[in-house]
Amino acid sequence: MQQSPSTTAPSGPSTVPQFVVIHDQLQQCWKHPVVHYVFDDEPFPSDVPKDSYVLVNLGEDGESVVDVNSLSHKFQVTNCKVSSTPQMNATTGPGSGKESNTSLMITIEGMSANQPAKNRSKQYRDEFDQSSSMFGLDDLVYDFKKRNELIRQTLLFSQNQRT
Repeated sequence: MQQSPSTTAPSGPSTVPQFVVIHDQLQQCWKHPVVHYVFDDEPFPSDVPKDSYVLVNLGEDGESVVDVNSLSHKFQVTNCKVSSTPQMNATTGPGSGKESNTSLMITIEGMSANQPAKNRSKQYRDEFDQSSSMFGLDDLVYDFKKRNELIRQTLLFSQNQRT
């Protein structure tokens, strides 16, 4: 899954995060998407399929998320935050009295769609075979609880976006 978030920020002298990462909580993987920054007075890029957009609307300061929307039916957002990247901070040395240069990063957390239907029957059969052992059943229950928690987070995030 390749996500191409479009980050929308107001025109003006605000700070724009330099890095974007997507954490797929279901697949347990991190992705560094292609990013298109679109400001209030600019059109959206036409060369990127709209179903791969994740729109992030930043606050005036560029350091807060006003809202976030995924236009992809294959990826739903559960959380989005702007944070500093401490490993990327550049300091001029101890005792120099100069401020550090902090880079900002957007972290988008969410869940991707499962595998295509043609592979599901084999997947279910494998899960059933695995659950026949005692240890497989424990893993299945753990995965069930984890997925329920992710769904709960998605619903709460969605409700918070509406208010």
